[in-house]
Amino acid sequence: MNQLSATQTSGTFDLWQHFRLLAMRAIYFGSGIVIAGTAVYSALQSNWAAGAALFCVAMGFVLIGYLYRNELAPQWINFLVICCLGTLVSVSMKSAGILGVYWMYPILAMVFFMFDKTIFVLVIMLIYALFAAVIYQVLPFDYAWRVAVSMLVLIGVGAAFLIMMTSMQRKLFSAAATDSLTGCIKREYLSEMVQQAINKAERAKQPVSLVQIDMDSFQTVNDRYGYLFGDKVLEEAALRIRSVARASDTVIRSNGAEFVVIFPNTGRKEAAGLATDMLDRIRHDPFAVKSLTVTVTASGGLAEFKAGQQWGEWLGAADSAIYQAKSQGRNRLKVAQ
Repeated sequence: MNQLSATQTSGTFDLWQHFRLLAMRAIYFGSGIVIAGTAVYSALQSNWAAGAALFCVAMGFVLIGYLYRNELAPQWINFLVICCLGTLVSVSMKSAGILGVYWMYPILAMVFFMFDKTIFVLVIMLIYALFAAVIYQVLPFDYAWRVAVSMLVLIGVGAAFLIMMTSMQRKLFSAAATDSLTGCIKREYLSEMVQQAINKAERAKQPVSLVQIDMDSFQTVNDRYGYLFGDKVLEEAALRIRSVARASDTVIRSNGAEFVVIFPNTGRKEAAGLATDMLDRIRHDPFAVKSLTVTVTASGGLAEFKAGQQWGEWLGAADSAIYQAKSQGRNRLKVAQ
């Protein structure tokens, strides 16, 4: 089962998003400064209309950089920005010829930071088509095709960079968020995972359930057989839980001998069947470590998310259900109503 999906890596530990934010600050303020310098140069050349227009554009870039200094700007703003820069570069190429081409490459590089992967390909190809059309008009064909090929090389290198960054982020998140003993997600990410499940369910208008599983009287196992034996039992119990969990499910070690399993797009009845299977896997087969064998049971409390609940209330419903299971003799699953 894939514990850390692509959507889960978009949370707190998102290095790429943080890197994008830093890059976008530099792009907005840097572009504003460069365009302001160009405006001053145009004014010194007595081209007052062009200088005034460029200065307004420069101030717009600086304003966007200031307003979105702590968060990524909406995609439509980035699209307007890149269109504005593309237009300026196109005008520069038509007036300055091959000298204007040099401004084209940083614009292409900016696209890699300005847009999400979902629309990146569309935007980069639109910008490439615009620049290719202009260079074929202003440059001799012998130069134009070389410039067009060099742009494609830059796009290919940037795409490879994005793929590497995504892979590296997934590996870093996996290393930071995975419990070394059980292979489950650490408890520090519990609230984030639960909130993500709620957000996804509300957007898709789908049910979502979770079960809290607690090993019964596990301290007795540690006291009688030692903590090393107890760790082996926990490791094996996590494997059994994960063997039942589906690829879309999330298994979290929420405490010492407690686990939380989130079942996306799953109603209470189906989730109860999965949770019962998990408890059966734990209690039916004894845990064997070297020459020692012990039978361990577990209790579970299951709750389906109800509209309007906060993540803490949802977890609280599962916690109340598991309390009922414990008070009624353990080794059973209770479902919150």
